[in-house]
Amino acid sequence: MMSDERKDDLETVPEAVDVTIFVCTNCRDEIDPETRPGIGMIAALREATAGKPLAVKPVTCLANCEKSPSAAFNHRSGWSYVFGHLTLENVEDIVTGAMMLAGDERGFLPLRGRPACLRGKGMTARIPPFHHHEDMPS
Repeated sequence: MMSDERKDDLETVPEAVDVTIFVCTNCRDEIDPETRPGIGMIAALREATAGKPLAVKPVTCLANCEKSPSAAFNHRSGWSYVFGHLTLENVEDIVTGAMMLAGDERGFLPLRGRPACLRGKGMTARIPPFHHHEDMPS
């Protein structure tokens, strides 16, 4: 028998997904080590992204433990981003940021208008797509 989480992953039509939000499931809450904040965040994000060109998937580790809980955005043909210090209060902002990335024709998350939790200390990394090319600075 297939779990409901796995069914959700299979029901997402890949062509309809512009951005996948990966949420770390490994980190534990500092106060209650039995709690894994990413698990609750996945459920809240799946509800908040219903009907949008976004997928939400668990990932065992994003190697961002000092900033947990963490999430990553992966654009289907553009840039990827890793964020930390997220909470359930950030769910709508996470969806807003993912939709900004999905709506950018270059697959780039603009800084202007980006929610505060996805800037500064909340941002860990920006990763170019494999096909990215820039010339050396002169």
